[in-house]
Amino acid sequence: MATKYAVFWGCQIPSRLPFFEKSIRLVLEQIGIEIIDLPGFTCCPEKTLVKSYAEDAWLLTAARNLAVAEASGLPLLTPCNGCYSTLKTVLGKIKDSVDLKENVSRRLREVNLDFKGSIVVKHLVEVLHDDVGAAKIGMQVKYPLTGMRIAVHYGCHLLRPSARLRFDDPFHPEKLDTLVRALGAESCSYDTKMLCCGSGLGFAGAQEEATALLRKKLLDLRGRADALTVVCPACFIQYDQRQFILQRQGEQLGIPVFGYQELLGLALGLSADALGLDEHRVKTDGFVQTWRERAEIIGRIKEHLDLAALKRCYGCGACLEDCPVAQLDGSFRPREIIGDLLKGNLADLFQNQAIWQCLECHTCSELCPQKFGMERVFTVLKGLAAEQGCAPSPIQGGIKTFLKTARLGVVDEKARKKFGLEALPPGGEAELRKLLGLTGQEGRGGSSHERS
Repeated sequence: MATKYAVFWGCQIPSRLPFFEKSIRLVLEQIGIEIIDLPGFTCCPEKTLVKSYAEDAWLLTAARNLAVAEASGLPLLTPCNGCYSTLKTVLGKIKDSVDLKENVSRRLREVNLDFKGSIVVKHLVEVLHDDVGAAKIGMQVKYPLTGMRIAVHYGCHLLRPSARLRFDDPFHPEKLDTLVRALGAESCSYDTKMLCCGSGLGFAGAQEEATALLRKKLLDLRGRADALTVVCPACFIQYDQRQFILQRQGEQLGIPVFGYQELLGLALGLSADALGLDEHRVKTDGFVQTWRERAEIIGRIKEHLDLAALKRCYGCGACLEDCPVAQLDGSFRPREIIGDLLKGNLADLFQNQAIWQCLECHTCSELCPQKFGMERVFTVLKGLAAEQGCAPSPIQGGIKTFLKTARLGVVDEKARKKFGLEALPPGGEAELRKLLGLTGQEGRGGSSHERS
């Protein structure tokens, strides 16, 4: 795996999104990737504008940039979809045609550049997924985005033309989704995932049409995603800045937009200030606050349950059909409850009386191939709910009785006499209360939880 790359920023990031550059530099440094800035680069150039003017100018400009990078002896990393598509497409065209390669090489020699076509061009996502690897990134995550639903937007020029780019499946890609999941987040499914952002329509002056494409995707994400992540400056500008214009006009779409590297930075422990999140037009504060609250909840869960074992339990589900309550009552869905727990929806679970439907009959524990048993989850949830005063009234009454009498029932001496039973010897209520530190705690719904 290469750990040093020449970097090609393109035009949009340095001129309009310098905080993107800062966050990319920070996260690459954190994960051990060195990037080298080279002198001599120009616009990649942008395909819609420059190729429409003159294909020869588009091709020769890109070839010159490739020659500058090739002279460094390093692979070339770019965080811009448009630059990636242009540079890699032109590189492929030159490699495919001996005549074109000879013509380009001859013209580049006029400016003292030697071009062999050996340069390797990679997108930032490609470096993170293929070279670093999702598993290694996951190992470096300090603050996982557990419970956060992230909608992935690849952008057209990261994937197509696929014959040239060969980045991922052009219509069913997975690499960015995998990187999102490496952060502990959920990569949510949605219908307009492969819809173009519409940025190119803005270049053509078709502002209403560009806004219509933006609106269509963001409306699709309402209620499904906590945020949208992109890996292209043009896509970011479209979804963040154009959404902000709609917001000022009174249309609240409410989807914060992040570059993937910003989410990675948060998960690695970098602050929102260091990443420049306050430079976003659509505010990210709500997302960050929700994430922090859920992280705190996940921290509480980890005090009582092995999170990795909990995830395996959720993924397994082998014992679901053996649960006697689930067999009797189709509304009791223990796997869904465990899924909500993994998302950090603890408050909702406390209000959900379904957690009390687990009989703790130990059937699942006996059958569990992983020696975990989902009843363990319900035992913990019941204890936490009781602490919050969210237990059903019969349970709260039972707790109160136990704390007061050290029993769950009052002895009926008349009934005992009827059967000729002698009075029971004095109980150990006072001693137990002292042992448990419950003196003066009558009626408090305290509970302890088993840990695993």
